[in-house]
Amino acid sequence: MLLRRVIAHLRKQEWTAIAIDFVIVVIGVFVGLQVNNWNEARAEAERSREYLSRIRAELVADMTELERHRGLWQEVANEGYAAIGYAETGARGGATDWEILRSFLHASQSNQLTFADTTYSELRSAGELRLIPDADLRSGLTDYYVLVAARRGGLGPYQLLPEYREMVRGRMRSDIMRYYWQACYQQSAGVTTLIDCPPPEGVTGIADIIRQLAADQEIMDALRYWADTQRMAVELAGIDLGRAQSLIDRLDDQP
Repeated sequence: MLLRRVIAHLRKQEWTAIAIDFVIVVIGVFVGLQVNNWNEARAEAERSREYLSRIRAELVADMTELERHRGLWQEVANEGYAAIGYAETGARGGATDWEILRSFLHASQSNQLTFADTTYSELRSAGELRLIPDADLRSGLTDYYVLVAARRGGLGPYQLLPEYREMVRGRMRSDIMRYYWQACYQQSAGVTTLIDCPPPEGVTGIADIIRQLAADQEIMDALRYWADTQRMAVELAGIDLGRAQSLIDRLDDQP
């Protein structure tokens, strides 16, 4: 209809009317583009909020898992240092032969930690990190997930399976090892809990076993390395917990 009206004005050389029609067309196109841009911006903002909400939930899950694993890592390190103290100085701290042997076995535990980075990886793979509009927040998330990837890698402290684990268990008598699996630890939701189990009934020769373990230089070297690795994991977990909480606080401050 507008086109027919413009043509009619041209035939009649009604230049003022033509100018008005032209302005109407320009305004219509401009308004249409603005509405389209507004709709796209609103949809993108909604996607951004959804992604940020998902990232926040994954950071909270990270913190929960870090806290649970850090507790075990600290226990494993403590048990390892108790066994090392006995081997190096004969110090018992009032522990019985069984409690020392149990420390050698508890120190062989390992829990591998998996982080939830699905949303960040999805954004990065799709080239849509721009949906995190805050440049500082975007940089902070990148730093966090790069460090996490390194720590949970095959040689990272959150993912290692110690050589000591195979050594000490391979040298343990099968009756003691079977009892240990039955009574001295349990697993729940992927995290091991160490139990102060009593000595197995009727089992003898424990004093000889702990002396042999303490005299085995290869085992002791592996244990020192593993205990220190677990202690380092505890310290790194504290750092990563702080970083995750800082990111959550910044996410909560987003408009």
